[in-house]
Amino acid sequence: MDITRKHFGMYNNHMVTKITLENDNGVEISCITLGATWTDFKVPRVDGTKANLLLNFDTPAQYEQMLVGQTVGRVGGRIAHARFHLNNQDYHLEANDRVNLLHGGAHGFQHLNWNYTTSRTANSISAIFQRQITQELDGFPGDILVTIIYTLNNNDQVTIAYSAQGDSEVDTLFNPTSRAFFNLSDHDNLASSELMINTPERLRLNEELIPTGDTIQVAGTLYDFQELSNIGQTLLATDGTGIDMAYVVNGPGKATQPIAVLRDADTGRQVTIDSDRNGLMVYTMNHIASDQIRYSRDEGKRAHVFEGIALEAQTLPDAINQTNFGDIVLPRGGKKTYRTTYTYQLKD
Repeated sequence: MDITRKHFGMYNNHMVTKITLENDNGVEISCITLGATWTDFKVPRVDGTKANLLLNFDTPAQYEQMLVGQTVGRVGGRIAHARFHLNNQDYHLEANDRVNLLHGGAHGFQHLNWNYTTSRTANSISAIFQRQITQELDGFPGDILVTIIYTLNNNDQVTIAYSAQGDSEVDTLFNPTSRAFFNLSDHDNLASSELMINTPERLRLNEELIPTGDTIQVAGTLYDFQELSNIGQTLLATDGTGIDMAYVVNGPGKATQPIAVLRDADTGRQVTIDSDRNGLMVYTMNHIASDQIRYSRDEGKRAHVFEGIALEAQTLPDAINQTNFGDIVLPRGGKKTYRTTYTYQLKD
């Protein structure tokens, strides 16, 4: 097993470092300190080269243009009207998605350059990112110490652990996730991609993609992925709107099962996702932020919609304003830890 580090560029006059972890099977992952971002999930091909299962960029400046691979927080997803009520106090945050807060706001985790260390055991290696997040920095109540650990083991599993130590004076919120975009194929589209989501229901969302509090049964609908289903065909049926859905996972009887499986029918590459969270946000990159976006895998060609799919395990969005959506309150002086594991396999 091997750990390497290299200079990745500069961000706000600070050096950005890329850390690469490689296991004994030749599977490797890379992360950069900017945004505690997951940039690479490389697996061996039969010809000796490696395929990157993630969309990524070549410079820090490109990562400021678009959310691709970054850790988002303190709270992933949307908070309605950028406000919440906690302990008899109303909190108002700075909206960055019309009147709502999205992915932690304009000063969320993804915009920060993180400190890092590495560690190893007999069967695994880790990149450990840490940062003190202050109330003055992102607007959420209280200061918290956040630790994000990427671990690769010899079973070709990548586990992301998100932990936060709470402020001793005030309760706050903690519900981070990974904005990694997957494409397991050797193409710049999802035509051969298949998806299974282990749930019979998703959230009903309003026109601003805020949960109404109700759920929708997916059986027999366009967005039913209870069995492996071709994503490309689903995208064609959406008439160009794509997928931007919140699925309810880890329901009764399913807590010991994977929440999702992503597979490429052409290559046989498969990633199985296990998580302790109750939500899975599925987004098929329905919009490109700029015509200047260029992913590394596209060798200089313009990026386009539906090139990758984000599978964001988190507590259900807007949980602080909804009943029975899950507890994202980080108690004063307390600690929360969440984990998501991605297992790579090559299927016949």
